[in-house]
Amino acid sequence: MITKRKSVLLKVLSLAMFFGAFLAFVGCTGTESSTTITTAPTTSTTSNDATTVVPATTTTTTTTTTTQTTMVTTEVVTTEINLNATLLDLTVNGLTVVGFSPQIEDYVMVLSNDITATPLVEVLKYSSNATAIVTPADDVTSIEAEDRTTTITVTSEDTLHVTVYTVLFETSILPVDLGTAADFVILAESGISTATSSIITGDIGISPSAATYLTGFSLIMDSSGTFSTSSQLIGNAYASDYTTPTPSNLTTAISDMQTAYTDAAGRAAHYNELYSGDLSGKTLTTGVYKFGTGVLINTDLTLTGSATDVWIFQVSGQLTQAGGISIILAGGALAENIFWVVADTVSIGTGAHFEGTILAMTNISMGTNASINGNLYAQTAVTLDACTVTKP
Repeated sequence: MITKRKSVLLKVLSLAMFFGAFLAFVGCTGTESSTTITTAPTTSTTSNDATTVVPATTTTTTTTTTTQTTMVTTEVVTTEINLNATLLDLTVNGLTVVGFSPQIEDYVMVLSNDITATPLVEVLKYSSNATAIVTPADDVTSIEAEDRTTTITVTSEDTLHVTVYTVLFETSILPVDLGTAADFVILAESGISTATSSIITGDIGISPSAATYLTGFSLIMDSSGTFSTSSQLIGNAYASDYTTPTPSNLTTAISDMQTAYTDAAGRAAHYNELYSGDLSGKTLTTGVYKFGTGVLINTDLTLTGSATDVWIFQVSGQLTQAGGISIILAGGALAENIFWVVADTVSIGTGAHFEGTILAMTNISMGTNASINGNLYAQTAVTLDACTVTKP
């Protein structure tokens, strides 16, 4: 009987201890929520080009709730965004450096091959109260990058913020050697066609495909059998099945076209992924531009430079130019020194105007009434529709 009562008492005591532990657990456990409030920076203008930036404030509120009480903890973290040590513009010989942004500090400028003196670098400060010290490059012809670099140090009025910009000057670019491909204004491997009458100034050639893949030209074979003519050509047409020496000449030209593609595609880039491939409305100086995806030209693109400056555009995706849009040359730039190396298709829109040599791994198409001052070299086909193609 005593043993039975002890057993019952132990069970009651055990339950009481369990219940007490449970209450203690509940009393110490609750919910926690965190809220972050960020206020955007505000600005107040003190002069035409001086702006004071009010620091952005980030407020973090953490709330912990239990069965007994509510505890609120507020933590304020202030992050200063100060533009008073930045630039609004950075120019070299009067031209804004390619890709300029106040938040980007390092730039490259490719020099024309006739420039040996250090170019003039000028700046426009974000704040008129800041100081900007320009330290010109020692020798732009030096093999040492440090000697070819101009440095701009911008210090805010309170001296608490400093931004250092650099412009590295690179030597001029050699043009791409087209070899015997340069004898042709249009060169393709699988076909050249025109839907309606085009005007083509220069010779056209196709290999290894035969003359039957030159369509829409109403070709007339010359008595020599080495070439044919057309009312659409101010020049001649050549095909791999024409009389010797045309086949071997075309084989060499196609090989030279492929070599030129490899050369241009392998040049070291000065600018990578500039403007994310959207060149619409931009002005670009000489240089090698590399894009890992496609390139778009939806408003006029200007290429400015001297008659000896070279542009190479390496495009891994498609090259697309919208209808009615032009590539404009300025400062003496020549189409013969502009090279577009495209791994995917090239599409030039209706009524658009293009400048330069296109080296395409696949096909090139030109819309109705489109024009080009340059060469069309395709490792597959070229398609035209009432287009004007002029050899530079």
